Amino acid sequence: MKVLKKFSKKFGFTRTETNVIIFILSACLIGLAVNIFKNIKNDQSYLEFDYKKQDSLFNAVSNEPLTGDSIKNKEEKKIDSHRELLDFTKEKLIKPKTEKSTSSSKIININTATISELSSLPGLGEKTAKGIIDYREKHGRIRNKNELLKVKGIGKTKLSKIKDRISIE
Repeated sequence: MKVLKKFSKKFGFTRTETNVIIFILSACLIGLAVNIFKNIKNDQSYLEFDYKKQDSLFNAVSNEPLTGDSIKNKEEKKIDSHRELLDFTKEKLIKPKTEKSTSSSKIININTATISELSSLPGLGEKTAKGIIDYREKHGRIRNKNELLKVKGIGKTKLSKIKDRISIE
């Protein structure tokens, strides 16, 4: 106890602070001793695994036999795929706009179209198509294309996508 009092006075700790420091140090020392004891007790070298059997099964299932040429071709394909992944030129990033099939590019009369015909328009699903039909039934004939903005699910962007593919008769 005299040693603790001298230690406390020398470093300016209270008795409680000294007890906490002693507890932490003793916990660390006990943990270190347990760890050393476990390492001495379980002094085994790492296990080494031989995967030759699994590799031969994999190679037996593959379509091509592993010859020098096929390995070289696979390496070239691997390199090409890396080039494709790293190629960020504008031509690669910008997707060319392709027209849909002729059935989806035909002009649809918005006042007589069915759900399936309306769903074929770009950006319109069955729910929005049903909304158009419900709007037609509630308000009567649609008089202009901008009136579609009142249908839930159709905004300015969606209307601009379908404007050229619909007619009002």
